This record gives sequence, structure tokens and C-alpha cells, in this order.
Amino acid sequence: MIKSLPPRPDIDWLKKTAKQRLVELQKSDASARLHHAQLDVAGLYGFKSWRALKEHVDTLSLDGQIIAATSQGRAEDLARLLSGHPAKINIVGGQWTRPLLHLAAAGGHLDCVDLLLRLGFDVNLRDRLDRASALHWAAQEGHLNVVKRLVDAGADIAGEGDEHEMGVIGWATNFQHVRRDVAEFLMARGAAPTIFTAIALGEAGLVRKLIEGDPQLVSRQMSRLEYCCTPLHFAVLKNQPEVVGLLLDLGADPIARNSRGYTPLNCAAPKTDKRIAERLIAAGADPVDHSPNRFKSAIPILNVKNVPASIAYYVEKLGFQKEWDWETPPTFACVHRDDVRIFLCQDGQGAPGTWISIFVHDVDALYEDYRQRGAIIRQEPTDFPWGVREMNIEDPDGHRLRMGGDATGPADDDVVLDESP
Repeated sequence: MIKSLPPRPDIDWLKKTAKQRLVELQKSDASARLHHAQLDVAGLYGFKSWRALKEHVDTLSLDGQIIAATSQGRAEDLARLLSGHPAKINIVGGQWTRPLLHLAAAGGHLDCVDLLLRLGFDVNLRDRLDRASALHWAAQEGHLNVVKRLVDAGADIAGEGDEHEMGVIGWATNFQHVRRDVAEFLMARGAAPTIFTAIALGEAGLVRKLIEGDPQLVSRQMSRLEYCCTPLHFAVLKNQPEVVGLLLDLGADPIARNSRGYTPLNCAAPKTDKRIAERLIAAGADPVDHSPNRFKSAIPILNVKNVPASIAYYVEKLGFQKEWDWETPPTFACVHRDDVRIFLCQDGQGAPGTWISIFVHDVDALYEDYRQRGAIIRQEPTDFPWGVREMNIEDPDGHRLRMGGDATGPADDDVVLDESP
């Protein structure tokens, strides 16, 4: 039987209820995890998922009502809420924890944008995750009317310094959708086109002009979030056969690799114009790189008790960097070091005691670094019979990282892989 929520449900109360439910579940099933209990609690109140329940509860709070009014474009409701609580204009929310102006701009809600600007919202405020302004988001989503309003209000039309290193015009062109009308407006108002914008628009003449003005652009790399793709990689991804040919004629390297190790030909998908693969192969690309459906990556998901604490351990003790986190406080995050990425999920996906094998350049140097940092080292660098020299590292949740490379000699005597809990 479906129960009714209290008049003012609190998310902390629901979390406590889920933990109590977990205790009950584990009495009959020791493998039960918190996400199982959360799903049970959600179903008890008539919701299909914990996220749906949480979103509903969030909308009942004052902050939730303001976020919902902004995201849904209900300007009159937003005006009423902010009139009674003017300091709430500074709250953040939504999936990517963005300021109100960003939410309104991304949703194309011009009335809400107008309201927030009249109330004095800083038109050039950047969000935390992407270091992007509201103009970046309006450009990406293709809301030309909002773009014009923000520019008229004094928004920085260049928008350099965002996490993707694209500027506003790049956000209009370099992601999944190419917003040509937005790009043309921005350029008409003085925004300088980049080599990647020219490629996305399929403007071969502009590509040639830019490279002739700066020959180094032919090998310019995108940001790490775009895997350091070159213009040639990007032209393949945007399915621009004429531009691919032009870039090759201008000296682009057909076998250059991005940070994932992909060549431009690796980026050709089943729907890519066949002339692109033909041109790349003729220029020296290895035909083997042309896969009908290439797997991109595999990222382990580790179940952790406390995401901020796990991030701190991986950053401070293991030398990773935080790439992003989700929710406040975070319950999901990604850390990375070079080409290795690990997802951290709080009390949800995955299971305790997961093992990961990571190959490194110099395990002994890494051992000395980790020893000085205070990492949990369960086994020092050891030569194993299978031809690998590796050490065994543990994280605060009991997950193990087998980190190693090629063996430096014969297997050590009586070697045993440490599998103790």
C-alpha cells in the first residue's frame, strides 16, 4: 500500500529512513546495499526511483521551488519567490549545480532571464563545474533570443577561460549540435571564429584562411575534456569530408593520436562519409584503425561511503585529480590521473572490495611517492611469476589497486599476492 509523504518531507529524514530499511533488508539478505533500500523507500511512497523521490522532495523546499520555477520558465512564480526572499537569487541547483541565470538561459526562458537581470544578477557570473557563463549555456542550447538578450546586457561575447577552452562560440558549435544561427550572430557582434568553429560549420575557406594566418593551428589541440583532439580528429567527428581533405593538404598528421590514443581514422563511425576514411588511408592512415564500432573506454565504478573523503584520498595520497563531482555534497564523482579514470559512487553502484589493475611506467618510483604521501600500501613492489612487477594499494573503502609494469627480474621467492581484507 502506497503511503503519503509528510506535509514537509525532509531529504535527511528520507536518508535516515533508507538506512533503517537497509538494516532490515540485511537481516535476510547480507548482500543488500543502500540503493536497494532507497528503491524500497521510494516505492513505499509511490515513486519509481530514489532520484524521482528526491527531486519531488526538493521541489517542496523553498530552494527547490525557486529552482523549479527557473528551470520551467515560470517567471511570475520566480518573481514572487524572490520578492519574499531576495537573498535566494544566489542559490545554485539543477543537475549540474548551476546559478539561476544559467538555468534560465539553458532552458531558453527569456522572461526569467529578463527578471534576473533586472534584479541585478551578474551577467558574467561563471558556474563552478564548467567555469561557464549563462551565455555559454544559451549558446550551446541554441537559444538565439536569450543569447541576444545576454549580449545586450553586457555578457562577455568571447567567454574565454571556460573548462572546455572553447569560448562562447565554441559552445555554440563544438558539441553535439552546431548552432549556426548563434555562431553567425556572435561573429557579427565581433566574436573571433576558432579553427574548430570553422570546421564545425564546414567553412573550408575560413579553415584555410585561419591556418594560412597561423600554420600551427593545423595541429592545435582541444582541451583535455575533448581528449586533446586535433583539427583533423574534429573534422572526422563532425563528418566534414571537404575539410578533412583540406587539412591533409595543409599538412595535418593522419596518424596523430589524441589523449585516448585514437587516430583520426579511429574517430570514423559507421555513418561517417566513406570519402573521409578513403582520404585518410590514402594519406597514410592504417586501415586497421577503421573499426565498425570502436569501444571507447572502460571506467570502474567504486562503491564508497563518503565521496568527498574518497576524493581527498585519491588526490592527496594517490596523485589523482578531481575531474568533476555531482550534487552538493557530492554523491558521485570522477578522479583521473593521465589516461586512468575512476568513478566514485556513494553507497550505490559497485560493491566493497573491488580490485583494479593499473599499469604504470615506474612502479618503484611511484611506491616511493606513495610511501611519502601516506597511502595505504598492502604490498611493496614485487616481481610476480606472470611477468609483472606490481604493488598493492588500498583505499579507505577497502578497494585494491594493483599498480605495476613489466617485471625487472625473475619472480621473487615465495611470492604471494596479498589478498587479506
